[in-house]
Amino acid sequence: MYPQFQKFLLFVAFLMFGFGALIQIADQRNQSDISITYKALHSPADIIALTNPVMPIAYTSVISLKALPVNEKKERFIAMLLPAILISKAKLKEQKNRLNHLLDKSQLSSTDQAWLNQQLSLYRVDSATKLSQSMIELPNSLILAQAALETGWGSSRFFIQALNIFGVWSFDPTEKRIMARQQRKGKSVYLKRYDSLLGAIDDYQLTLGKGSAYQALRIATQQTQNSLQLLQHLGRYSELGDIYIQRLSTVIRQNNLRQYDKYQL
Repeated sequence: MYPQFQKFLLFVAFLMFGFGALIQIADQRNQSDISITYKALHSPADIIALTNPVMPIAYTSVISLKALPVNEKKERFIAMLLPAILISKAKLKEQKNRLNHLLDKSQLSSTDQAWLNQQLSLYRVDSATKLSQSMIELPNSLILAQAALETGWGSSRFFIQALNIFGVWSFDPTEKRIMARQQRKGKSVYLKRYDSLLGAIDDYQLTLGKGSAYQALRIATQQTQNSLQLLQHLGRYSELGDIYIQRLSTVIRQNNLRQYDKYQL
């Protein structure tokens, strides 16, 4: 019996390996109801083509698209990024809905208060009203344009090795990060390393949701979801300032990125 049982175990292990690339799990870190597929990439062919609705996939590794023809490179880059963008936005919407629900309560439970305190700390605000104003919705086209510009359409080393989409720096030696090849004012520079594209986009949304640098952007999102208007408030995201804004506008227009604003999970 033992040899047969051993064969059975090997068969089970083979099945588990086969399904290991696609693991359906709930994102417990944010208590989200979204069932997310985490998937590693080994070749451009592994990137699942876009449909609308979009499958909720978060890639945990990426591959360089540099060698692909330009049009195919851009198409596959968008297919890599858009699912994670939509997941991140849906998670943020869930959080805002929870916040609005808490605001309707006359008294908060200890669990509710702990969650609220955590969010206030994350966004660095001192009231639920300010927190609500920080949880902004951004158009897909704007996020895609910044991602394309910051990574060279998926060809940068930071994107490939660290899943760092938006050039986010790291100043904390205890967190996952990668060293830049060039120094800044004689000192080493580090960028954050993420476990998935979803983690990078979550961090990006949080960055734009807090601090004074993007207050005008947050106010503007209450009036419009037009990416060409909203990008006017991103001059402080890059040292290039107005040139950065112009480049974002060009990327959106030339690649018709606003068509993706209609895509949903």
